[in-house]
Amino acid sequence: MIKAEHKKWAYFFFDIYLNNIIKKDFKDFYLVGNIPELDNNKGLIITPNHFSWWDGFFIYYLMKKLSTRKIYIMMLEEQLKRYPFFKKLGAFSINQQSPKSIIESINYASSIVSDSSYFVTYPQGEIEPYEKRPLTVKEGLKKITEKVNIETDVLPVAFKIHHSNERKPFLFAMMGNMIPAQTVMDNFQSFSDSYNQLVAKLDAKYQNTEKVSLFDK
Repeated sequence: MIKAEHKKWAYFFFDIYLNNIIKKDFKDFYLVGNIPELDNNKGLIITPNHFSWWDGFFIYYLMKKLSTRKIYIMMLEEQLKRYPFFKKLGAFSINQQSPKSIIESINYASSIVSDSSYFVTYPQGEIEPYEKRPLTVKEGLKKITEKVNIETDVLPVAFKIHHSNERKPFLFAMMGNMIPAQTVMDNFQSFSDSYNQLVAKLDAKYQNTEKVSLFDK
C-alpha cells in the first residue's frame, strides 16, 4: 500500500494550478443549499459521488474554501502509481484486486481519521455514469467506521456538471446532513439511501435553490 504524505511545497503549487484550471474550464462553481456545521472535535469522513476524472479536484477545491483541515483521499493504486505527486497531497492507495491490500488500506484509513483532518472516500468504488440510478454503494465505508477510534461524522457530498448555452459548463455541489459513524455501522442501508437521495436532490434542484459562488469566496 502507498501511504500518504503532506508536503507544504506541493500544496503551494497545486493550489495555484487547481485554481487556474477550475476557473479556466468552468464558468462558475456553485455551492447549493445549506452548509452543515463542521464539528472540530470530531473526525470527518466525506463521501462524494464519483462520475468523472475531476472528482478529486472538486472535493479538494470545495473543502479548501470551507475548512483548514488536512485532506486524506483514497485512490486506486494503479492511478496513484501513475500520478505519484498526489501522494504528497494526502492521497493513499487501495488495490481492489488484493484482499490483503484492501484490509491494509481500510486499517490505514481508520487510523488517520482525526479532528485535524478529513478523509475522502468514494462509496461507489469506481467511476460510474452520472445518470446511473441507483448509484453503487459498497460497504468499505462501514468497515472503516467500525475501526475509527474517535467520534466521527460522515458527510455525503454531491457534484454535478451542467452544460448550457455558455461555452464552459457550470459546476454545482450540494452537501448533505452529517451522519454519525455509528449510524453507518448500525444501518448501512440508511447511509446508502441518503447518499443516493442527495445526488437526486441536487439533480432536481440545482437551478432553483439558493446558491453561492465559490469563485467569489
